Amino acid sequence: MHLILLNQYYPPDAAPTGVMLHAVAERLVADGHEVTVICAAGGYAGKREKTWVDGGSGMGDEEMQEMKMGQDAPATAWGETPQPLAQAPDSRGVRILRLPASRFGRGSFLGKLADYGSYYIGVAWTLATLQPRPDRVVALTTPPYLSLLARVFSKIRGGDHAHWVMDVYPDVMVAHGMLRQAGAGQRALAGLARLGYGGKRCAAVVTLGPDMAERVASYSVGKVEWVPLWGSGSRSGGGEAAAAAALALRRQRGWGDAEMVVMYSGNMGLGHRFGEILQVAARLAAEPARLGVRVRFAFHGGGKRCGEIEDFIARCPEGRVERRGYAAAGELAAHLAAADLHLVSLAPEWTGTMLPSKLQGIFEAGRAVIFVGDARSSLGRWVEESGGGWVAPAGDPERLFECLAEAVDPAERRARAARAADFSRRVFNREINARRLAECFAGPGTR
Repeated sequence: MHLILLNQYYPPDAAPTGVMLHAVAERLVADGHEVTVICAAGGYAGKREKTWVDGGSGMGDEEMQEMKMGQDAPATAWGETPQPLAQAPDSRGVRILRLPASRFGRGSFLGKLADYGSYYIGVAWTLATLQPRPDRVVALTTPPYLSLLARVFSKIRGGDHAHWVMDVYPDVMVAHGMLRQAGAGQRALAGLARLGYGGKRCAAVVTLGPDMAERVASYSVGKVEWVPLWGSGSRSGGGEAAAAAALALRRQRGWGDAEMVVMYSGNMGLGHRFGEILQVAARLAAEPARLGVRVRFAFHGGGKRCGEIEDFIARCPEGRVERRGYAAAGELAAHLAAADLHLVSLAPEWTGTMLPSKLQGIFEAGRAVIFVGDARSSLGRWVEESGGGWVAPAGDPERLFECLAEAVDPAERRARAARAADFSRRVFNREINARRLAECFAGPGTR
């Protein structure tokens, strides 16, 4: 088959959606398919923004919009001036078409819309004229509603379409507060979603987890699959060298060997919760000996809600809470392993609209986690199914405190961390899941 993959970003751009797509594109080529990726020449962060690697590996893309990823962005994705239609096959045989879209980056809403619009136009023209014609157009969700272009132009070119849903629109916009549930705007955009994922020529719809699949099912007439994402590939849970690197980083940061470091790493966006965590931190500041061990809360990352952490630190200087920026790429493995316990949170109203991949990175690092959110969400289900941590319902700081009290026991943490690492190898496995996705997108479908 000749498969067209649509996503605004693709490596060497560091955007997480493109990084994941790269693994699937390579798998498709290895299976004998011809693969063309249509992406934008502009970088994810934009030329004026700083970029950082997510210390907790966060995804989907809606969550990652607020994140800055690594070093100063180059002039273009390749560091060169893009041609009107830049073609560059990568080392694994994927044909890459980099469209000359605008590249304002994510610093402003209007700039982001301009980047989206110029990419839409370039995709439409390329799909209409590309040779050889595609057998199937596979659309991701960056930017939103690429599904419409995939459906329309696959029809024009005599093929079919498939979809990899990483953010559920318009549900994300409702959770964000941009749209009112059941309002006119929400109903109109829901209709567009159904149009994009619908029709007899829709070969596959795949999401990131069971909660997302349940949401997307209301927009699709066919079966909706789900395949989890995976970590960065930098396993750090075992080995003397890994342990030494984590210990050195702890000491560099001034973390004591006898204290329990509880880390939140990654994006602190609108979809996350920090109220319960900070309530527990305040309680421990008032009763420092309550758990029998000193607990330090370390928040690493950035985003629109990091001000809550900073405000707490200013109000409660006696609390053992600190905030730092994103971890550098080279120390990500040691960074995650340096903590004794990790925190992940997701507000219930965002359940199923996006699926941050922090859990994959934490489990890959061989660390246990407390998830603050809905136990019925994908994150809640995976934590409970794996036995790799605890679930504390949103709005229940008492249960969160109880989870911390159980986690104080090093033997309990180690047992859960071992189960987390095992779950990572079995469920968040890059090779297995990239193959599953490739099979979904190159399946028989409607051909």
